[in-house]
Amino acid sequence: MSFKYWADSKIKKLNWLDIVFVKFSCIVFGMMLVILTPSLTEINVLWFVVIFIILGIKPGYKAFIKNR
Repeated sequence: MSFKYWADSKIKKLNWLDIVFVKFSCIVFGMMLVILTPSLTEINVLWFVVIFIILGIKPGYKAFIKNR
């Protein structure tokens, strides 16, 4: 059993509220990293926008363009 099949079997057990909790816990973890590492606040916002766009290309493509 590969990691992908193992992870898929675990994720299928979660409902939508569990997924929301996972997302918010990731947001809080990111906020904690910023508080513990103040130098992260000095990074230009443009870098975060670029990373956001790069990371969102594949899921956005799969959700809105593929299989039309």
